[in-house]
Amino acid sequence: MDADQAARLERLLDEGNALRRESITLQQQALAAQREVIEETRENLRRAREVNERAMEINSRARKLQLFALPLILLLVAYVSWLLFFKLGVT
Repeated sequence: MDADQAARLERLLDEGNALRRESITLQQQALAAQREVIEETRENLRRAREVNERAMEINSRARKLQLFALPLILLLVAYVSWLLFFKLGVT
């Protein structure tokens, strides 16, 4: 192997090493971006869980209120109808 071939081989090895370092840097950046996305996804899931729990609480309270309010409304409608048609004599 002469000096030119050795120099060319050394240059190619240096280029290969530089490309490998660049590739590792790009992989590290991609991994950091993926970790950030995963962390954001976890935060979004935590928020969604909190919203769902709050919605379940509101839904539970609404059902309890419905058990009280619906019969009360029906009673009031019946009372107003009785007043209009029987007590006041509106026909």
